[in-house]
Amino acid sequence: MKEFEKIRMSEGKLGRLVVMRLGPGCDVMKSLEESARQNNFRSGVILSGAGSLSQITLRNVRLFPDKFPITDRNRIYTSKKEPLEVLSLTGNIANKDGEVHMHCHITISSGLEDGRAYGGHLVEGCLVLSYCEIVLAEIIDVEMKRSIDPETQALELYFES
Repeated sequence: MKEFEKIRMSEGKLGRLVVMRLGPGCDVMKSLEESARQNNFRSGVILSGAGSLSQITLRNVRLFPDKFPITDRNRIYTSKKEPLEVLSLTGNIANKDGEVHMHCHITISSGLEDGRAYGGHLVEGCLVLSYCEIVLAEIIDVEMKRSIDPETQALELYFES
């Protein structure tokens, strides 16, 4: 199969924007999902995120799988409980079986002298220290869905105009 044959595309437009400010103690992932639900976003993107966190858990792939799917045996979960700065937050909002499905990655830096940075897949349990400002954008004319991909055996993004 040629490389281009694996690329799928669809065209849409940006719709409504939702600007959020999360206060101390808010769970970032739960807040994103709840905001998408309340605003009835079926398809969307996370445009930006900045702020501070008191703790975070990141998920990353650590080992190549012998075969798909990638499971927790291939992953590493890294937890930090210290003052952290959100450098970027990105991802998408899709529909999975009629429910909001958020896929989000985050990059953070520590308060250590070397300003060490970490990144990965955002999971529940990432808590706001003082604030977190996030902008979501609705995508219209494209229906984004999460379904099991036959090749990777993982929830992947599918869409149609």
